[in-house]
Amino acid sequence: MFENLLENLKEKFQQNQQKKQQEKEELARMQLEVDFEKKRIFQEEFRKNALEVAKAQAKKEAAEKSGIQKMRAQNRLRNLNKNQTAPGSAFGKFAEYTQKNLARREENMKRTQEMREEARKTREEKIGQRTKPFNKSW
Repeated sequence: MFENLLENLKEKFQQNQQKKQQEKEELARMQLEVDFEKKRIFQEEFRKNALEVAKAQAKKEAAEKSGIQKMRAQNRLRNLNKNQTAPGSAFGKFAEYTQKNLARREENMKRTQEMREEARKTREEKIGQRTKPFNKSW
């Protein structure tokens, strides 16, 4: 009877531990999703705000400057309005650039590892082929 009680307590304790572990994993996964969504929203807002800031700055410069500087500011404003390209769109390009760099780095690491293995094998072969200068076997 005492053994059954201990077994039941042990099982309940293990179940509680498993349940807590599952809850922790679920919370960590949910937190990761929330962080990703926050980052995405921040990037979208940054792009929108960056476009508005660039337009306002171009308007201000066009009003303040004169001559060629005024024409440049007006052209910049016209291009920003026409293309609707956000100056903050570098996030996508940066992410793509980073992924390409990581892939290139992986390829380089693999190639370097293969070259090291090959060099080690050739070194071992050369060591095995060497003959000692004072060989008494003749």
